[in-house]
Amino acid sequence: MRKIKTAFISFLLLAAGCTPQKQVLEDIQLVGAVGYDYVDGKKIEATVAVPVSTGGSQQATLSSTTFSAKSHTSKNIRQVLQSESPRPFATGRVSTIMFDEELAEHGITKIIDSIQRDPSVGRNIYLAVVKGKTKDLLNKQYPVGDIAPVYLKRLIEQNTELTLPRYNLHHFNYSYYGKGSDPFMAYIDQKEGHIRIAGLALFDHSKYVGHITFSDTFIFKLMYENFRQGTHEFKLGKENHLTVENLNSRVNYDITHSKTNPKINIKIHIKGKVNDAAATPLYEKKKIDMIERTIKKQTEHQAEAMVDRFQKKGIDPLGLGDITRSRYRHFNFNEWKKAYPDVPVDVNVDIRVTQAGIVE
Repeated sequence: MRKIKTAFISFLLLAAGCTPQKQVLEDIQLVGAVGYDYVDGKKIEATVAVPVSTGGSQQATLSSTTFSAKSHTSKNIRQVLQSESPRPFATGRVSTIMFDEELAEHGITKIIDSIQRDPSVGRNIYLAVVKGKTKDLLNKQYPVGDIAPVYLKRLIEQNTELTLPRYNLHHFNYSYYGKGSDPFMAYIDQKEGHIRIAGLALFDHSKYVGHITFSDTFIFKLMYENFRQGTHEFKLGKENHLTVENLNSRVNYDITHSKTNPKINIKIHIKGKVNDAAATPLYEKKKIDMIERTIKKQTEHQAEAMVDRFQKKGIDPLGLGDITRSRYRHFNFNEWKKAYPDVPVDVNVDIRVTQAGIVE
């Protein structure tokens, strides 16, 4: 009986020690976004954006303030930042973490490993590479009515629905720590006082090696995942252009001879609607057929050119190696890595224009 009582008391003490510490919102600084900038070969600079509410309960306004510090490690930066803040920082509401191009080019291994070990940071946060300094981006006020952390989060969210492939810290970690794929994240810059998605930042493990443009992200998304929505512009003849809205797209990978001489066929099925095609009679079937052939040809050409660029850089953001591994046992990643730059990759597009506007 004494042993049972002792075990029960020990359990209660252990449970009490595991109870999370309560945090009152008025007593902490909720960090909304974090930016890391390159200083030199030894130091980095971190900037945190914190929402601040001013005014009474009836006319409260939301703004943001920033804190910046330089150090050798991201953990020590947090300690330095804390010396400037009247309340402790809380990272549980961080929605976006950004890196300037120069830092990303040198590699973000130490920062990613530090973030990965922080249990207070969620895995659904967004990552981005910024053209210019992240400190400058977070310190600006924008005319959209949102503070910088909220602006960034909403910007990436709505573009992920339309053009960007779905990604977050969890997806990044899968490609970063796994084999057969390389990570990517949003590429951001500023134009005329606004933040904008300028493309998709590509990584070779932990180092930024370039980006694809915003117009190319739609083609990348077609090869990467099934999705709805999103539009893309195609050239129709020498001078005309048309815009097609994606109603539904599906992608399948056909892989043959993976162990000896692998070949990959990426099959994309698209149902689309023509939104804008000036001077083109969309009620004529032969015109619709011509549009379908045009879209097919251009999409296949752009997609294959993109894959060829990835292979020449030795990066695999589409995760072709991981897809191939999942199809076959005893897959040898060392052999795949050697073969990858020369693996034949064909893209076949099947498009059906099911709607052509009100003229139908």
